Amino acid sequence: RVILPREVSRDELAKMLATVPLEIEIFVHGAMCYSISGRCFWSIALGTRSGNRGTCAQPCRREYSSVGGGRGFCRFSPRDLRLISEIDWIKTSGVASIKIEGRMKSPEYVFQVVKAYREAIDAGSNAKVGRLNEVFSRAASKGFFAGPSEASEWQTGENPGREGVIAGTTTGRISDGLVELKIKESLKPGDGLFWYRNGEQAGSRITWVKADRKNSQLLWVRGLPTSLGAGVELRRTSNADENDWEKQWNRDWERRPVDLYWSGREGINLAVETIINEHPLHIETDEKLQLALHKGLEDGPLQEKFAVLGDLFKSDRHITTMLGKGLHISGSALKKLKRLLVENLCKLEQLPPPKGEPSLAGLLRQKNSKTAPDYSRHFAAENSLPQVYLRVWNHSFPFLRDLPADGWILPWNGDNARAQKVLHANVAWWLPPILTERHLQQLHSELKNIDSGRFLCFGWEAFALARHFPHLQFVFDWGFNVCNLSALDFVRNKGLDAVLAREWREDRIPENLSAVRSTYAWNPLVSFSRFKTDIKSNEVVQNSHNDRFFVLPVGNGVNAMFLEDKPASIIRRNNASLQLDIAVSPEENPVQVAKDLNRMLDSFKNA
Repeated sequence: RVILPREVSRDELAKMLATVPLEIEIFVHGAMCYSISGRCFWSIALGTRSGNRGTCAQPCRREYSSVGGGRGFCRFSPRDLRLISEIDWIKTSGVASIKIEGRMKSPEYVFQVVKAYREAIDAGSNAKVGRLNEVFSRAASKGFFAGPSEASEWQTGENPGREGVIAGTTTGRISDGLVELKIKESLKPGDGLFWYRNGEQAGSRITWVKADRKNSQLLWVRGLPTSLGAGVELRRTSNADENDWEKQWNRDWERRPVDLYWSGREGINLAVETIINEHPLHIETDEKLQLALHKGLEDGPLQEKFAVLGDLFKSDRHITTMLGKGLHISGSALKKLKRLLVENLCKLEQLPPPKGEPSLAGLLRQKNSKTAPDYSRHFAAENSLPQVYLRVWNHSFPFLRDLPADGWILPWNGDNARAQKVLHANVAWWLPPILTERHLQQLHSELKNIDSGRFLCFGWEAFALARHFPHLQFVFDWGFNVCNLSALDFVRNKGLDAVLAREWREDRIPENLSAVRSTYAWNPLVSFSRFKTDIKSNEVVQNSHNDRFFVLPVGNGVNAMFLEDKPASIIRRNNASLQLDIAVSPEENPVQVAKDLNRMLDSFKNA
């Protein structure tokens, strides 16, 4: 089975379903990332939290304003994905499974969203889905299902957080602590409401409701501040009946199943064994087994009394092949045995696998591999002088031609004639992101007449290109996230190479790693996005911390965002060669950029 990224359109999905010999799983509901899946470096560029390692600080949800004026808003904050209206098509399309993003969401959210999609699958897309608006929910759209949309259609705008259902509006009238509302949705005691006032969010829970005798659209409620004033929109995000999900929840679903191995014969202790986190557990009763007057332990008592093992565990299989037939032991002895079993399971569950002992996963790896991986071929016998490659993101580059570089990596525009005439150095090319089969076919037609060349690739298309054009060289760019020797070994075994990922920590890059290339950046790239942008080519935007960003198109409808951040110097990394990525901001003077880079590169080469 393959899980597709959120950026896949319905047409692309339909074609894959008709041609790919694998089960396909798709996202249908939940948060959308501004960046292409796996290609966001925004969070790590501003701090220590990596979006590719599950700790994203969500900088795309902040407000950004144009430098030099303009009101700020959440211009990079995407609406949530919601495809419940497409469920009828999805049901008949051949999709094997649908995926709901629920990471760090509440149990209420998980229950209500899963329930809504379950009902839609069973009853069709006309099923009631109103509760989707009441649990945590941003403004929603169909994402890329119909293809990229205009900025105004995918942005959350001023509100990047939960929206909820608009339940009513304050009229401004109060009486004895009651607040009058003009209602759009029915309200009752226990419902939770929130509102925005002066840009700040607040909320409370209704404690009492009184209907207006003269107007059914008016309602008096207690629990809201009497100082709200008139015209404040109130949104319902929790229902008085929300605990209903707990009544329908089976706690047994949360329990971890364990196999219990029973042993014993007449005149000796009853014993139970199991394994938890690769720790063996063996417990015996103090009481001896005796012959039973009626049915033996293997005929039901063990399965009945040991079905549930506390809040965390349950029995899966009872293996009684080592237990004598027709034996009995007292209920108090079984009760004590169960208590000891649960206590020890809970203790061992908190422990890691034993140190010094091969884990089950390790034993499986040993079984499937005769020898440990040998990475020695990736290490050079002697240190070689580092090379400097300049990668230019902007599509106009001639002003940089006199910089002291061993090689250039320039944007590929379908041919290589122009750059070869202008630059007097080795030239390689970075390819635009290949996101569709049409993009790949277009690139094939451009490369088929090239006799030689070296190309920097965005993603997985490099494997296909290397197979079709064995006479050309293809290298994965640092954004492919090659972060360890295993990944580098795999790539090189396929006849390709890779620039080391920026998240491969410097202190963990082995010395003498052969032909390795690490990166620095003049204005580092922080995001690749397929969302259509409303940022102009000469515009720079900033957040409340005065971090500044600008956008450059990189081909095939993809925009790259860059952080204005210049290195004070460039430091050698174990004699690794250097790929210096250069993005010139609209606020910079290209001549001054060239002078500063020239100084840094001279220091690097003479270090």
